Amino acid sequence: MGHLELLIDGACAHPTYLLVVLMIVPLVYKIFTYDRRLYHLPPGPKGYPIIGSVLDLADADKVPAIAEGWARDYGKICYTKIGGTRFIWLNTASAVKELMDKRGSKYSSRPHLPMAFDAVSGQARQFFMPYGERWRSIRKVSHAALNIKTSNSYRPIQDFESKQVMYEFLNAPDNEAFYDINRRYSASVIMTVAYGHRVATWDDPVVKKIYKVLDHFVLMAAPGAWIVDAFPSLTVLPSFLLQNWWKIGREWFDYDSKVYLDLYRGLVEDIKAGKAKDCFVKDFYLGNPEKNGIDELAAAYSAGTLVEAGSESTSTVINSWLLACLLYPHTMKAAQEELDRVIGNDRMPTFGDEENLPYIRAMAKETLRWRPITKFGVSHASTEDDWYEGYFIPKRSVVVLNWWGIHFDPKRWEDPHSFEPMRYINDPYTTAEALNIANPDDRDHFTYGAGRRVCTGLHLAQNSLFINMARTMWAFNVVKAKGPDGKTLEPSTATHPGFLAVPVKFPCAFEPRSKKHAEIVEQSWLQAQKEGLHWSRAKSTI
Repeated sequence: MGHLELLIDGACAHPTYLLVVLMIVPLVYKIFTYDRRLYHLPPGPKGYPIIGSVLDLADADKVPAIAEGWARDYGKICYTKIGGTRFIWLNTASAVKELMDKRGSKYSSRPHLPMAFDAVSGQARQFFMPYGERWRSIRKVSHAALNIKTSNSYRPIQDFESKQVMYEFLNAPDNEAFYDINRRYSASVIMTVAYGHRVATWDDPVVKKIYKVLDHFVLMAAPGAWIVDAFPSLTVLPSFLLQNWWKIGREWFDYDSKVYLDLYRGLVEDIKAGKAKDCFVKDFYLGNPEKNGIDELAAAYSAGTLVEAGSESTSTVINSWLLACLLYPHTMKAAQEELDRVIGNDRMPTFGDEENLPYIRAMAKETLRWRPITKFGVSHASTEDDWYEGYFIPKRSVVVLNWWGIHFDPKRWEDPHSFEPMRYINDPYTTAEALNIANPDDRDHFTYGAGRRVCTGLHLAQNSLFINMARTMWAFNVVKAKGPDGKTLEPSTATHPGFLAVPVKFPCAFEPRSKKHAEIVEQSWLQAQKEGLHWSRAKSTI
């Protein structure tokens, strides 16, 4: 009889002995099977047994300060464990450049999230899709629809929508109306690009459906919100024991997929009838996605993902920028001085003025540095074991681009929590060019991500930021509003609950800079309405 059998027999005969065995055997097993490379994990907060640092990240509003502190305390990269998952935080531009950019083949996947990807997304949402042939096929089509040349062809859409925004600012019924005016703009641009469907008013029923999908997205993707996403191995347990995640997730999937499939199928019918407008879905469908292994659901979600990424994010950045104008009014004065010198007061700015308006471009860069669009950072997943500067990075780790550590590093940025566009006034690179520059510390910001999963919509977004910022500064003094008693209303700097850094509504007044400025805004929109938006790529000239 072997020693193990004797040990077990003895344990069965003596309960105390059994208890000792049950304590010792797992310990011995752990000692002999422990991967000694794990002794070389990066430094980081200890966390709690089993749950790790879940509690540190449970309140999304506290994550930015915590992540910034980790970068300050632990250096280039740090390690945390959240539930059953290892997290590697990249706290410097050089770490991001080396791992996400140069070693992209190892760091381009996504962590497996049973709630977000399996239950709610039906494994069709590109954002959560693991790196592989299916993801690359969809990415290739998305990139073709949103590369710099194609994105610039959408400028007539943005020009038209921006004129409506300026007109609505001029005639806003109250001092918070601007908030949804900007949301309508963002939704209309991306809906026109994706589906050929213009959103003329915020009450558009299609947009209401899209924003309900976005509500589901925020709820499902919040870090730490779902136990099965923190401990994926627990999916073997009945769903009702774990927040009823599968039932809730499938209910959301049923709603979301119907919205996207209805939009996609409607466009397909228009394409077959020869009456579809130029748009992403038309290009996608005519490219025969099935030959690349993309089924109808994945095709529908490909367009839907564009809308998810573009509708709330652009308006969030613009509204954050308006908040900055209220808090740092000297930046508005600097922008207006540049606009008066370059444009004058006889016309609104156009896309053709961009290269001559470096301060406006700097405002866009600084807004994206100062207020990134999520509170958590960008998460990739490693697909191989790796080493970086003596530290071990295990396979299947979640690798986080910690833009809070990078954007607020006092070694690079003086007074990093202040909004100061002059940081970028001599920056020779566009944001797109900065993605690939050799020196990572010369990159302007990391809000569009890094590596092979960098945001495909950045060119479209940059065009929206430029035209709206330039025209707003040209036409209006953006100032703190006053209440009924005549007292100045201080804007809130809070954000909505959840992982997106969406500012809460705040009061803001748009005062025309002169009667002439107001008349030009009014006439520009009336003329645009009269002519209508008859956009096609063949006719795109702006």
